[in-house]
Amino acid sequence: MWLRADKGQFTDTSWKDFTGNGYDGIGVFTRGLKNGALLNYNPALTFNGVDDSIRIPYNLDSLSEITIMAVFQAADTTEASVWGTGNALARKTLMTTRQVVGPGGKIDSITSAGKFAILGTVIQNWSADSTLSPTAYMMLGSTGQQVAFPAFKGKLAELLVFDRSLDALTQVQYETYLAIKYGIPLTKGNYVSAGTAVLWDADKNKDYNFRIAGLARENLLALNQKQSVSSFDTDSLLIISAGKLAVTNQANADSIVSGNYLVWGDNNKGLTTSRTSDGQLDVVNRKWLMAVSGADAVGVGTNLRFNLKQVPSFPNGYWLVSDAYGQANLSADSLTYIFPDSSSSDSVAYYSQVRWDKDRSGKDLFALVQARDLLLKLCVVDSPTCVQPQAGKARLEAISGVAPFAYRVINSNNETIDAGYLDESSRSKEIGNLAMGTYSIVLTDAKGNLSQRSLTMKVPQALALNVDLGESQVLPAGGQILLDASQNIAAGAAQSYQWQSNTGFHSTTPDISVREPGTYTVTVTSTAGCVFTDSVAITGAGQQQVVVYPSPSTDGNFTVSVSLPKAGDVSVFLYDLNGNKLQEMTGKNNTEHRFQGHLGTSGLYTVSVKTDKGIESKKLLVLQ
Repeated sequence: MWLRADKGQFTDTSWKDFTGNGYDGIGVFTRGLKNGALLNYNPALTFNGVDDSIRIPYNLDSLSEITIMAVFQAADTTEASVWGTGNALARKTLMTTRQVVGPGGKIDSITSAGKFAILGTVIQNWSADSTLSPTAYMMLGSTGQQVAFPAFKGKLAELLVFDRSLDALTQVQYETYLAIKYGIPLTKGNYVSAGTAVLWDADKNKDYNFRIAGLARENLLALNQKQSVSSFDTDSLLIISAGKLAVTNQANADSIVSGNYLVWGDNNKGLTTSRTSDGQLDVVNRKWLMAVSGADAVGVGTNLRFNLKQVPSFPNGYWLVSDAYGQANLSADSLTYIFPDSSSSDSVAYYSQVRWDKDRSGKDLFALVQARDLLLKLCVVDSPTCVQPQAGKARLEAISGVAPFAYRVINSNNETIDAGYLDESSRSKEIGNLAMGTYSIVLTDAKGNLSQRSLTMKVPQALALNVDLGESQVLPAGGQILLDASQNIAAGAAQSYQWQSNTGFHSTTPDISVREPGTYTVTVTSTAGCVFTDSVAITGAGQQQVVVYPSPSTDGNFTVSVSLPKAGDVSVFLYDLNGNKLQEMTGKNNTEHRFQGHLGTSGLYTVSVKTDKGIESKKLLVLQ
């Protein structure tokens, strides 16, 4: 059974079952909809708490399980009847504004409505019972045959009764429909569409799970919500509509394509203001997240109405800003700025034709910032490279202000490197030929308002690193060659060095000692991230070399370097003066072996290296 006031299938004496199953409500209303009752711009029936009630020929006696969803708003905090059973024998059950009492005294609590609209979902299961009443019915607006509670006083918009326990997915799909339609935030879990799309992820959006509301079109459930305000937003701080806000949802002439959703919630912060981290804006601490779903949702032009009575007064009013990346810090240069179309004398500001999620990320963050006489917005378009050191480019844009605008670009030497004017038809300008560094940008408008910003080009170094290992060299018999990749590089210009050879040699030092022939390649990364390489061929006959360094060692750390004419295994043994073996290290199948160790006691030690050519010993002195 599905009774919904928005379809208008009712009179003063009946309410049509939307499912077509014939469970039509029959009753008499002293006032009813003649008062024009609304819940989130949708019609609702008004019950007077005295003699308004509806009798529904729906027999619960034959059921073993039910799911009931009701949308209502009580007129006060008094616990009152919402629905109950009449003539029931097996299923004497009822729902009040606070609880559901089932057969056998089973009680389920629901959140107290208070002054807010509420969506109450109840799922109950019972044991089979052969005691059935053929004339049992439901009473809406009273508890039927159980008269312990007063009749319902307030608004009731929708009632759904299922003759089964809904599975979790189906339950949340219907609850999502009701939550969006009546602006009633779900207390937990995701919002899920009829097509199983997650419209609002409660975990990902946990910082904005307050006063959730939405716009949506879903033909499967006959949902077409074109304007909305959260039922928990008692001051109607934010109302969003597709197109122009109307008195009722039905009167709204705009349209939304089926399958498209806009769902938003706020961070529950106060309505005071604070300065953004970049120091450019004063933003209202309460911010909103807009979740966008559906192929055509980006095309929905929305109007936003803000009630600014509780927000600090500011002479220039407020701009609406949105961040497509959903970043809470609201950097001035990453925002889209929307000016109010108008502001009423009672502190209500209107922003029209706002579209969401232009980058198709699925979400936007939006907020209110105090308007300024003039704001300079900056954006880095291109960065210089190692090959093109003057390729930097930035865009400057005048937000607000009165044209014409004069701009100046000043480098770190206090030299003006660019200057010019912007007019009303083109409030932005791209500035080129910028190298690495920090610039001061000054913008003034026709009224003398000034906005000055600092621009830092975080780019690679302008000059390439000179990595030159020279020509091929011949390794002297029993000797070594020193290769230094840093000899032509300024101190601090290189971030890292990486050496390797075709024989398996590796090192991360600026210079290396070569004792074996091969091709040696160094890769140098500059502090700006540019990468440079060079190679050199070393020829000649290699010999076995064993080096222990440093000796003496002042901190106990040491390295044993073993170079072999051809790949082989190496074993290293460390002995004290008494011949006691202290350490043992091994290396497998390589021409270059590096072993690092540590000794915690001062003294003279013997390092023995075993290769396929025999054993070679070296002395190691440790001073601490």
